[in-house]
Amino acid sequence: MSPFSILLKRLRLSRGYRQKTLAHHLGYEASYLSAIERSEKGPPRQDFIQRLIKGLELNEDEKQELFNALNASRRQFSLPANASAEEYALIRKLEVQLGKLQPLPIQMIEMALKFQESLTGSNQQPSEN
Repeated sequence: MSPFSILLKRLRLSRGYRQKTLAHHLGYEASYLSAIERSEKGPPRQDFIQRLIKGLELNEDEKQELFNALNASRRQFSLPANASAEEYALIRKLEVQLGKLQPLPIQMIEMALKFQESLTGSNQQPSEN
């Protein structure tokens, strides 16, 4: 499940909406809202987001959380032009495992990334393309 899907469901439930009711309130089909909550559809377009903010009357903290979840739920990214051949190979190996990774390998990958950050002093987020 994507961070956005999890947040959307939590916000919906916190407001006491059923999927069908919220979808109708926002002007969408219930099947579309359901697909987003199940991560079958990627993060929605800006029109949906604006209707969601208005329809659920999100406060500033909730809006920020929503935008953070949207960013964390991006399904596509671009490798930087200066990525090495080894980095390309690593991404391809990781790509075939996505959706199947167990908690321990995820923790090990996170540890390796933290180690890399400590070596380079870099904690920069990748730029969106």
